[in-house]
Formats: sequence, C-alpha cells, structure tokens
Amino acid sequence: MQAELFSILVVFSVLVFIIFWANRSLKEYDPETKPKGLTLLVMMFVEAMLSITVPVMGEKRGRFMAGYVGSIFIYILLSNWAGLIGLSAPTSNFSVTLALALITWVAIQGVKIYSIGISGYLKDFLQPFAFFAIPNIFGTIAPLISLSLRLFGNVLSGTMIMTLLYQFTAMVSGYIPLVGGFDIFGVIIAPWLHLYFDLFSGFLQAFLFISLTTIFIGIEFQEES
Repeated sequence: MQAELFSILVVFSVLVFIIFWANRSLKEYDPETKPKGLTLLVMMFVEAMLSITVPVMGEKRGRFMAGYVGSIFIYILLSNWAGLIGLSAPTSNFSVTLALALITWVAIQGVKIYSIGISGYLKDFLQPFAFFAIPNIFGTIAPLISLSLRLFGNVLSGTMIMTLLYQFTAMVSGYIPLVGGFDIFGVIIAPWLHLYFDLFSGFLQAFLFISLTTIFIGIEFQEES
C-alpha cells in the first residue's frame, strides 16, 4: 500500500497543478480572440464532458454534474497512466477504486432522495411487493460493487500481465551471451503492450467509469428531466 500512497500523492499534486494552470489560462483568455493551446484543450474537454452528461441528465443537471464527472475522469486517467513513469497505479488498489465508487454511489442515493423524497426512497425498497425488499437492497448496493470491482480488476490485471511479461523477457534475455542482466526483449516488446494496457485501456476504463456514473445518476433524474 505504501507504493500506492506515494502514487496517490503524485497524481493528486499533478491534478492540482493542472487545475490551477487551466484556471490561470482561462482567466487570461480574451473571449474576442480564437482560443489556442491549453485554453483550447480545456474548452474541448469541457465540451466533451457536457456531451456525456447533458444528454443523459438534462441541460441544467448535466452542466451541474459535469464538474464532478470531469474531475473524476482526469483523476482515474492519471492514476491509470501512472505506471508509464514507473509508479504503482493507485487504481490497482481496491481501497482507491472502492472510495471512488463510494462517492458516486452516495451521489446516486442523494439524487434519488432529492427526486422522490426520503419516504419515497424507503418505500421503493418494498416495490412491487414487500417480499422484494432484500433483492432491492442488493440492487441498490450493486452499482457500488460493480464500479469498484470493474475498475480495480481491469487495472490490476493489466499490471500483473506487464509484471509477468518483464519477468519472462528478463529470464529469456539472461540466456543470451554478452547481454547479461539487460532485458533486451522487454525493451522491444513492452512499449507496444504499454500502449494498450496503460494508454488505451487506462483511457477506456476511465471513460467507462464516468459513463456508468452518468447513467446511474441520470436514471434517478429521469422523471424530472
């Protein structure tokens, strides 16, 4: 866990730096000029998040939730990509993914209570009959388990595969004369697999997490949207 704690600190520091840098860039931006550089990237990112939340939650609520969805996307993405610079990915620890999923789960329950009230929220566990209370309770907890385990399992599996690959290529390289302890095969093969397990898969898992978050929360807003 110590390795993940250091990685969490690094990812959080980078995230804070990006937010302050982006905020400064937007403050200095002249609306009458064409956006470029970081300002353009920030605007594109905001539009991308709005394109995910607004169609599901509606204009007002989608804009309100876009900030949370965007923040958690960047954090998960940076956490998944931490392995590229030799850090232990924070999302390969279940405590981290469970905490992220718990925030979303609490938001889901809060939105549901806001939409139908506390009495309606409690009565919903007895629908359509009181006999369904236990299945409804498990159904309420399901998003928490699903979000946390999906992210954790996919990131951890990628990390384990790359670790096994490095061990195998190091062993094979050790049999080559004059190479010694240099992992020559790892240098050739690993970068291509990192493109998938770290870059592509890391982005995909972050996108799936926020997509499911938006859908789960949007469902509770459905009646009022």
